[in-house]
Amino acid sequence: MKKLILSLCFLSNFAFAADPETIVFSFQKQKNPDEIQVMAKTVAEYLTKQIGKKVEVLVPVSYGTTAQGLISKKVHVAYMDSLPYILASKEASLEIIAVERRKDRTEYDSLVVVPVNSPAKTLNDLKGKSIAFTSQTSTSGFLFPFAKLVQDKSIKKPADLKSFFSNITYAGGYDKALLAVANGQADAAAFSDYVYEGAKADLYGTAETRAKVRVLQRIPGVPTHLVTASKELSVGLRAKIQEALLQLSKDKPELIASVYGASQLVVPERKNHVEKTMMALTSTDLAADHFVSK
Repeated sequence: MKKLILSLCFLSNFAFAADPETIVFSFQKQKNPDEIQVMAKTVAEYLTKQIGKKVEVLVPVSYGTTAQGLISKKVHVAYMDSLPYILASKEASLEIIAVERRKDRTEYDSLVVVPVNSPAKTLNDLKGKSIAFTSQTSTSGFLFPFAKLVQDKSIKKPADLKSFFSNITYAGGYDKALLAVANGQADAAAFSDYVYEGAKADLYGTAETRAKVRVLQRIPGVPTHLVTASKELSVGLRAKIQEALLQLSKDKPELIASVYGASQLVVPERKNHVEKTMMALTSTDLAADHFVSK
């Protein structure tokens, strides 16, 4: 019995020693990184008090950087989209500790929008037109619209995108994708439904900007954004971070809303929160090098 107790104490001390003194929390950008930085720092201050460790904020300029941070173990916790999570989880051991709830759902819609006076009626009508995707690693701003084009048989393989559209750009943020169409720089754009409609749409653009575009295609079933923690952290620390985030969501719902517009953070409702993203990814047959440094 004494040996067993000593062994358990050793394992407990080892797990504690393995945890870093500073937790790096990466917040994936979806709009102006400077604005997210301010909000994320407030979240970090709250978490620091709750978990007893310093939480450092990282808001990278590209979507793929958060995934690379998790893979390289320079990032311990990340608030991110389901597609970058899937890419990161192929090379890093991760646990989803919380997911967003929006409008009482843990899913939302991907939208493809066009100028309000565009004659286009279907996605196929965009053949020969230009499009502004949000990012090559955006679930709603790239993957789901791409999968819909494949489903509709408008294209068959990734290489067909370049021949289907006259020009493809990656705006780097939901707000920039919206502006590309509103300002006449692109014939279409893809992003999340909450950029265009709902109580938090003003986080991404003005009413005047939204009035210049209309929804061409709505694609449902996009898993909400999630918070993942590296399994390099001890089970106890991951549980503390999860508990703190869920409590933050209850204590300061307006703070959670100010980061990405979600109404609440909750424990995942489904065993595989990212299943529909996995299905969309499989249907597109995208190669790994498509996502490099994007």
